[in-house]
Amino acid sequence: AAPLFALAAAAPPSVPPPGSAVLFNGRDLAGWTVFLQDPAVAPGAIWSVSDGVLSLAGRPNGYLRTERTFSDYHLHVEWRWPAGASPRSNSGVFVHVQGPDAIWPAGVECQLQAGNAGQLVGTGVALPGAPIVNRKPRAPRLAASSERPAGEWNAYDIYCRGDTIEVLVNGVRQNRVANVSGVAGAIGLQMEG
Repeated sequence: AAPLFALAAAAPPSVPPPGSAVLFNGRDLAGWTVFLQDPAVAPGAIWSVSDGVLSLAGRPNGYLRTERTFSDYHLHVEWRWPAGASPRSNSGVFVHVQGPDAIWPAGVECQLQAGNAGQLVGTGVALPGAPIVNRKPRAPRLAASSERPAGEWNAYDIYCRGDTIEVLVNGVRQNRVANVSGVAGAIGLQMEG
């Protein structure tokens, strides 16, 4: 599996392993497409890049997705909720995004909802064995939350190998689902309030 490095934004910056494909260049959104549910909202009003960090602000629903597609990879993403952020802060990392842009795209969301990082949510794809909650299959975390408090950086390691997705949050294995119906696609960064 080829390593992919989406966000290198901790202090000091994380260094991608040799041979990694760096998806975020730390300067702009080159290689990414913005999709917003409300086309009247200017993307620059909610997505910004400063000091090598990609920031999201505002309430519009939408996401960034890579222009390229990927399969069989290890994706490393670093994130944090600002100190004092709402305990209901919500986002996610999409993998295997396919088909037309929509809210929400067909693929698998690796949940970043505060306190629930590690849950997997199928959006238009099957997650065998996952219970259906709010009309979507949701594979619950395997362990207690391993997220750090708001204001501190977290690491998500997402392994997509064939039809299996495994996720670790700060080194703790939080999920593993096999026989996922999608095995390739774009990678997305979700904004959901």
